[in-house]
Amino acid sequence: MKFFTAVVAAIALATSASAAFSSCGSSTDDFQLSTVSYTPNPPKVGQSVCITLKGTLSKQVTQGASIRTTATFWGINVYDQTTDLCAALSNSTNPCPIATTVNTVTHCVDVPSNVPAGVSLTLKAVATNNGGSRLFCISGPLTFSN
Repeated sequence: MKFFTAVVAAIALATSASAAFSSCGSSTDDFQLSTVSYTPNPPKVGQSVCITLKGTLSKQVTQGASIRTTATFWGINVYDQTTDLCAALSNSTNPCPIATTVNTVTHCVDVPSNVPAGVSLTLKAVATNNGGSRLFCISGPLTFSN
């Protein structure tokens, strides 16, 4: 589950992720991202996936930031967890606090071999900064391959 949260946290930081992901946030969100890319695309079970995010951060991301990640399969909730965002990104190129001058972040994680391949999940992630302001909201489908 920690892997799932880390992947979603990284992918979720984008408001215009590779075609299928879209923002469910607003123009007042603290993190307005322009692009996200990840390789390999699609992510492969049992291998590493690296996510690169680019955008504009209007407020520093500080300790206490959180991310709520949900996943549904055919409309049925199969995952719902709130996690410390800074803990999930602690081994990334930009751990917390993340300064407003940062415009590119890359983070790699290993995809466990027990993640089901070929199943399309609808992911939604809402991140909140310490103090309660929303960092971002993103949703879209994600399928892992063999």
